[in-house]
Amino acid sequence: MNKFQEKIKKFAEERDWTQFHTHKDLLLGIVEEIGEIRNIIKWEQDIEKIKKAIDEHKEELKDHIGDLYWFLALLANNSNIDLDEAISEVINKNELRFPINDTKSKHTNIYLGGKDKNYN
Repeated sequence: MNKFQEKIKKFAEERDWTQFHTHKDLLLGIVEEIGEIRNIIKWEQDIEKIKKAIDEHKEELKDHIGDLYWFLALLANNSNIDLDEAISEVINKNELRFPINDTKSKHTNIYLGGKDKNYN
């Protein structure tokens, strides 16, 4: 468990808030933060305007990303999952699924399955 995951766990436990951290409510918090990020670029299609909007809302985006991590850490703690271990496993899987020589500079989303058409 990384230091941030431990700090978030301690913060919640000190306030006796873990009783309120159901999987459903934590997932709803994650969805809400994603919606807030989406609102920054909601109707924009132009890539340059999206980049500009992101730059103009950098602090807001930073806050939402922090909140997302907060909710993910609470969900991981509630599920006895080490975030560092989880992301390490995902990185290792993706390195196998998407070797550099086969995927560099190529869009690998072949109908959501990626280069290897693995939908897991």
